Amino acid sequence: MAIIRDLALILLALEAFVVALIPLALVGVLVYGAGWLLRRDHLPAWLKVAQAYLALGRAYVELAMAAIVKPILVIHSILAFIRNWLNAIVKTGGEQ
Repeated sequence: MAIIRDLALILLALEAFVVALIPLALVGVLVYGAGWLLRRDHLPAWLKVAQAYLALGRAYVELAMAAIVKPILVIHSILAFIRNWLNAIVKTGGEQ
């Protein structure tokens, strides 16, 4: 009975390996295909145009996000400077 149990476990492990290998191979093919397409010399002309527009859109988004974040960072750095300055005054005032 133990031999049958061991054989069933081996067959189950083999089946799980084969079932897991199929999506792994599919993902590998998709990654290879995406990498092949990302090289500029393999792209069709219309995809090159689309990629250029997407790069332009990404640049605008990064510019807008930098403009949004800059005032927050400036206010935070000013508050940190004031907090450190006040902590230094309180520490030196307590030592007298």
